[in-house]
Amino acid sequence: MLVTGIVFLIYGLVVLALIRFGSIFNFFYLCAGIFLIVFSFLMKRMDPGLTKILVSVLVVLAVFFTAVEIRIVSYGIKEAERDADYLIVLGSQMKEDGPSMDYRARLESAYEYLVKNPETKVITTGARGDFEPVSEAKGGADYLIKKGISSDRIIMENKSYDTLQNLSNAYDLIVKDGKDPKEIKTVIVSALYHLYRASYIAEKIGYRNISCKGGHGLLILLPHYYTREFFALIKEWIVL
Repeated sequence: MLVTGIVFLIYGLVVLALIRFGSIFNFFYLCAGIFLIVFSFLMKRMDPGLTKILVSVLVVLAVFFTAVEIRIVSYGIKEAERDADYLIVLGSQMKEDGPSMDYRARLESAYEYLVKNPETKVITTGARGDFEPVSEAKGGADYLIKKGISSDRIIMENKSYDTLQNLSNAYDLIVKDGKDPKEIKTVIVSALYHLYRASYIAEKIGYRNISCKGGHGLLILLPHYYTREFFALIKEWIVL
């Protein structure tokens, strides 16, 4: 437990160094590391019965966490179906010099699919955040156009601020385009860690024939993002 706490603490500092303080969850590994280090010392002074109970709770939580993460990871390695009618790219941060590393990975994955499936249309999603130069939808569309994707194949959805809105608004645009999302092939493009939750939300909205294609940014940040996704997924299970 002490060793795990030290590893978590070091990793938490790495996370903060790379992505700063934007979200309160960015402090998770740092706080978890401190908790485990302190708890490892307190265990020696605690009643043995209470210690067993607390350790048992931690073990159960760890098993549950592992089971959920296996499900999340397995979704990220599935192959997307070919010849989809629509490709939906879930937006991510836009910076002054273009898409963030995470968003660029998604767009590169989308570009790869669009080249191989020339009949597929693409919907880029995401509104403009407070510190973004353009909407995520426009930034994604511009990136794909510069890569050689025809603007005729691109539909922009620029009013959404989260995954639920991304997919709900894209659903409406597909209907407006004359298609039924329940009857067509749809591929969702996002970060690898996000694909299971995105698919879960899509099915709740009404999409049916769904597959996924993922990309990833910095590999060192994947444990952080996969852990964050665990808590986000639990929230979706409760809310939806």
